Amino acid sequence: MIQQNDPITGRPVQNPYERYDHLRSEDPVHWSEGSQVWVLTRYQDVMDALRDPRLSSTSFSALIQEAGGGQTVKTLEQTFMAMMIFRDPPDHTRLRLLANRAFTPGVLERIRSQVQDSADLLLNDVRKKGSMEVISELAYPLPALVISEVLGVADRDREKFKKWSDDLATLAGHMRDARENAGPASQSLTELIEFLRETVAERRAEPKDDLLSALVTAEDQNDSFTEDELYSMCVLLIFAGHVTTTNLIGNGILALLQNPSQLELLRNTPSLLESAVEEIIRYTGPVQAISRTALESYKIGDTQIKEGDRLSLNLAAANRDPARFNNANRFEIERSEGRHVGFGFGIHFCLGAALARMEGQAAIGAVVRGLPDLRLGEQELEWRPNPVLRGLTELPVTF
Repeated sequence: MIQQNDPITGRPVQNPYERYDHLRSEDPVHWSEGSQVWVLTRYQDVMDALRDPRLSSTSFSALIQEAGGGQTVKTLEQTFMAMMIFRDPPDHTRLRLLANRAFTPGVLERIRSQVQDSADLLLNDVRKKGSMEVISELAYPLPALVISEVLGVADRDREKFKKWSDDLATLAGHMRDARENAGPASQSLTELIEFLRETVAERRAEPKDDLLSALVTAEDQNDSFTEDELYSMCVLLIFAGHVTTTNLIGNGILALLQNPSQLELLRNTPSLLESAVEEIIRYTGPVQAISRTALESYKIGDTQIKEGDRLSLNLAAANRDPARFNNANRFEIERSEGRHVGFGFGIHFCLGAALARMEGQAAIGAVVRGLPDLRLGEQELEWRPNPVLRGLTELPVTF
């Protein structure tokens, strides 16, 4: 049995997608009394909301203040609210233009060979054993290695990076428990920013051919990141890019193992790798939902949304909407129906989507190519108790 917490109710359920299907057909604009949030589950409603200027991304500030007062919350709020994913235009527009100066195709292409080499090396370490725990031996260390390299993290600091990333992801994914999680997250954030302060100073003095140097030197019309904005961008890369990519790899390998005909199809047709990763993101994406706040009153169909109301745009439910995808609850790596919303849409489309795809393709492709007769282990599987960032605690396999 696979355990998962319902991202709407917080209660354990075996399969959240059954709950999403029910809401989509019976109550697609659902008021969650416990969470005090409108939950949107239809594809078109989610798409419309993602590009609606009446909905703000800045709600995280109010949520994080639920953790209490004092310097702890102030530090967290300042750092998170400087992230462009929690900013609206024109601030978001400015930050996005600067970020695009760093995330160029050339910079990403230079990372590609490093990503594939890292994935192959991790598999070489386990190949002789005939078994592997996918999360701890591949899905977690691969994005950790990549992010560590682009941010200049030495081997000795990578365990600290793990704790910093985990603490920040726990806070962001469990806002109902903000008071409990704010202390560890704040301490990790303080340590991380101190590390970044030293590393950024090194890059300013001596730029390298890496993503951090590109961020440090990014300019647009004589504008550049402030120091706080630069730290916030790095923090976003660490907690968002790391945790979500780990979950993408783990969820994807599980989906292939649970659909052996699709695994065999991918093994026999390697050219389907890109399509397979897109289907993984649609079918079992690592990000279940994102939040918005209404800047004014308006209606979704017959439902009145009031100014100040919070909305949860359920990306996972939208990606299983049968009005948009044929056989929406089936995993089909040859699917060609087009846009899923696993990376969002519009001005807040995930900046790291290309890097996440690259890492997913490298890891999953290496597993499919290099581990014949791949099978699930026998132990019971459990999902992490994070209602927003969906991923397994462990994934044992044999080959």
